Amino acid sequence: MPPITTAQFGMLVDQGAFDGQPGQIELINGRIVRMNPQGPSHSDPIDELTQWSFQQAGLKFRIRIEKPIQIDSLHSTPEPDLAWVTRRRYADRHPTPADISLLIEVSFSSQAFDRGEKLQLYAQAGIVEYWLVSVPHQTIEVFTSPHGPSFEKSYVVRVGDSVSPHCLPSATLPVARLFSNQVD
Repeated sequence: MPPITTAQFGMLVDQGAFDGQPGQIELINGRIVRMNPQGPSHSDPIDELTQWSFQQAGLKFRIRIEKPIQIDSLHSTPEPDLAWVTRRRYADRHPTPADISLLIEVSFSSQAFDRGEKLQLYAQAGIVEYWLVSVPHQTIEVFTSPHGPSFEKSYVVRVGDSVSPHCLPSATLPVARLFSNQVD
């Protein structure tokens, strides 16, 4: 079966083809992928990342939470947990890789997919920085310098460490913030 294009997928969405379907649906490499619904241990770090993103970068970037991005060349419309994109309205199109400064996926049960196929997709698309937050390991893996199906640079930060995106080095995130039960 030929891959579904982003235009075809957009038409299906506009026609309500997925209405009433539980969980998140994404177009990845031309096929429809259904994601697991989020449990509390998955959604809580997303809430913390959202708060931190708006506090640190809300005036410089548009912060998108679980909204589509479009990678036409790879027949993909993933919905990363967070994206820091060029500050503009996106009523006429989804952000493309050229608009994206930081993508963040929070991973609980989907770690193999987020570290495998999604990482390759984001690297091939030229996403400049990708953070993979591992809830079970309480780490953030940072990927930069996309090259082909991978990233040339990566490192892991753990509870006790802090991390800052390359696009805004002054925005410092203590990793422990994502995994503690304290409200800041």
